[in-house]
Amino acid sequence: MGNSVVVHLIRHEKTKANWQRKYLGWTDEPIAIRKAVCSVPVHTETVYGSDLKRCRETAELYFPNARYLPFSGLRELDFGDFEMKTYEELKHFETYRRWIDAPYKVTPPDGESFVDFEKRVLDTFHHIVGSGGEYVFVVHGGVIRLLISKFLKEHSFQEVTAEHRTIYTFVWDDVGSLKGGEACNRLSVAPITVRENL
Repeated sequence: MGNSVVVHLIRHEKTKANWQRKYLGWTDEPIAIRKAVCSVPVHTETVYGSDLKRCRETAELYFPNARYLPFSGLRELDFGDFEMKTYEELKHFETYRRWIDAPYKVTPPDGESFVDFEKRVLDTFHHIVGSGGEYVFVVHGGVIRLLISKFLKEHSFQEVTAEHRTIYTFVWDDVGSLKGGEACNRLSVAPITVRENL
């Protein structure tokens, strides 16, 4: 497995806005839980992730002894005027409905285009995962959905979900396959156990 690549993707713990089902992009909100005992089916000394608080705090919770390396390029999509609003608040606006139907073509007002989001995330991902080895990321739901749709190639971004307390593991048998944009050889999904109320 000397030249293989293993990438573990973990979505951050829920924040208050996540519980309220609001669009949460670049707002720097903390996670909702403060203490917990976590069982993560992978061990690492280094975690890569978004520079936003919710990813850093999740990494500290799941991997308390690991070094955290933050990258702004791994942030969630900038939702612009849709930020911190719910579907119920937005559903009557034509621009929002057009964006929901065609996120690749329509950009949220004062937000980020999907093309820019995709380029930013993929450029950062390939910068980090430049050689064979094993990598652990704590990132956002949109980032995970994008990477699954790019590297699994069976489903579009809109068809893919990214759950909290779940680890998505991609394996490429050769780093050249990843660099060439090929689909991963294997994808597995495993739960993360979190015991709260300590």
